[in-house]
Amino acid sequence: MNIDVVYIQDLSSEIHNILKNNQPGSLPVECKNFLLRGIAKQGAYKVSGICFVNLFNLELKTYFFEKELEKIIYFDESNNILYGYYWNTDDQYVKIIIRSINLLNRYEKDIFEIPIVESKLWVNHLKQEGIDNFFAPHPFFFEMVNSRYAIIIHDKIFPFVSSNKWQIYVIDLFESKFYSYVFDNNPQKPFPLCYIRYFPVSKTDGFVFIKFGQIDADEKEMYYPPESFKMAEHFREAFAFYPLNKFIEDIKNQSLFFDNYIVERISENFSFRYLDDIESIKDFCFYYIKKSLKTSSSRLIKLDLKTFAKEVIKPSIDPDSKFLFFDNGLLKAISSSIEEINDKQNLLKISKESLNGNNAKSANFILSKEEQFVDITYKYIAKYNLFWTISPGFDYKDIPKHYKIKLYSLESSSVLLEFITKYPLSNPFLITFVEKNKDMDEFLLIL
Repeated sequence: MNIDVVYIQDLSSEIHNILKNNQPGSLPVECKNFLLRGIAKQGAYKVSGICFVNLFNLELKTYFFEKELEKIIYFDESNNILYGYYWNTDDQYVKIIIRSINLLNRYEKDIFEIPIVESKLWVNHLKQEGIDNFFAPHPFFFEMVNSRYAIIIHDKIFPFVSSNKWQIYVIDLFESKFYSYVFDNNPQKPFPLCYIRYFPVSKTDGFVFIKFGQIDADEKEMYYPPESFKMAEHFREAFAFYPLNKFIEDIKNQSLFFDNYIVERISENFSFRYLDDIESIKDFCFYYIKKSLKTSSSRLIKLDLKTFAKEVIKPSIDPDSKFLFFDNGLLKAISSSIEEINDKQNLLKISKESLNGNNAKSANFILSKEEQFVDITYKYIAKYNLFWTISPGFDYKDIPKHYKIKLYSLESSSVLLEFITKYPLSNPFLITFVEKNKDMDEFLLIL
């Protein structure tokens, strides 16, 4: 395996100067042929620009937006169009503005605006909460699910009333119109809505995943057993898979049928954790772990999203020690542990196994005390049997410094690459590992 280390700063003199006063950030978009990184001013949260690297020739281009964006929400790679949104306030409304940026033609424009709340009403709401500085309401959920539709969910603000209602918008960019629906999310209900995520199956279709309940698995396990019947009601959970096209159709028709798509209801005596892996969804499978809080036993369950049939894959599994992922039709797990050898060394143990097959791989690595195993590299262990350590470890002080990076192979149980970063890097910094030439076994480690 041949690995070249590439620094963003070396790809153009322009980006080298830009990063002196700005910081790169990851973007929540998938892209096959480009590496996209947002650009934000030091200490700021808004996205002021973007740099994109062509992974074939390592050509880097940067583009600063005419209008800073709150968030990038979608990238149409076939047309090289980026979508984001920002807030705008006038005398009447606080609005969300969706903006498109053509990265090739360097042309951007506002393509849709949606009034979220009356300006006076929102200012009064902030005063009631004792907030003097104006800020825009934060959406509970905002995602552009494909090149046509975006979904926004936020609190419905009423004058002087805590409403517990959610305003749901479906924006149709092809029709240039939006559809709204008010959902009563009263916390006194057995299953108030608490979490939403979109799982794509293809470029145009997928599932809206909805989690109902008052608390998550960690909180439930921490406070179990509930002290009263009322508290037990708060412990109940459910989750649903709403087909995207049906969700959009029902919003347009002013009726949602969550109960029709709930696939599991969990009492106060159980908790569940799900496999956060889009690849399994693309295969119309959803994996989750259901744990009995009475017996502390857990089992792994597979949900078929075509039929909603359930199958117990593992009758017993430790949900806290494994990173689960889906690979070539098989569900696999990675577990790791670190033990102290002496005052200078630690022993890192890593195992990788197939949960619905027989393949297993394990290896031990001796690390210096200064080395920090970066758990985000689980996804690289999953795909390439590689992981890396950094030293010194992250100290959460935003002071740029040079780091030593070691790249380890699970196959050979050895160090493949070791180097000290050429430039001081801010914490936490981004590392991207990509295939340069699969046939030639060539890879790029981009910093």
